[in-house]
Amino acid sequence: MKKTYYLLIISVILLLLAGCGKGFSEGGYFANGKEMVNQAKLGIEEISYDDFKLKLEKEEIRILIDVRESGEFEEGYINMPNEDDEYPYPETFTVNIPRGLLEFKIDDTSYWDDELWVEMPNKDEEIVVYCQKGGRAALTAQTLKQLGYTNVKSLKGGYRIWLDPDAPLEEAPKSSGGCG
Repeated sequence: MKKTYYLLIISVILLLLAGCGKGFSEGGYFANGKEMVNQAKLGIEEISYDDFKLKLEKEEIRILIDVRESGEFEEGYINMPNEDDEYPYPETFTVNIPRGLLEFKIDDTSYWDDELWVEMPNKDEEIVVYCQKGGRAALTAQTLKQLGYTNVKSLKGGYRIWLDPDAPLEEAPKSSGGCG
């Protein structure tokens, strides 16, 4: 009798825990886009501004992917050349692949050669992705991992933090539903 009672209690606890995690609402769907981004961030690696800047200075990053829309990119991007057309980090290439095109362009050699003029990265090469605040980059990093890229990082705080490293980072909202 005691064994059945313990199994019942364990089953109830497991059911409660299963319903709490991962930002899902009823039916296995995300409640909203922010919950989806928060879930993606749990499965990716984010790089801080300080660590990112240090890697740039040490010439340890060859590819940055800006996943903002073309108009956003044209207004400014990381490693943008100065007035003399000199790049602050000459060994680093910033390419613009908008989030909506990523899955179709990331492994298209002709796109990299003919449109971006940069050698396509290997699946194990370090790649840093960024957007304006970090949401699209988190989803991009998750997607790249699903496509087999093993060394992808998302710039925490995005381009906004690059422009103002002292700006406060947006904190992820607490999970709803009483699960902590």
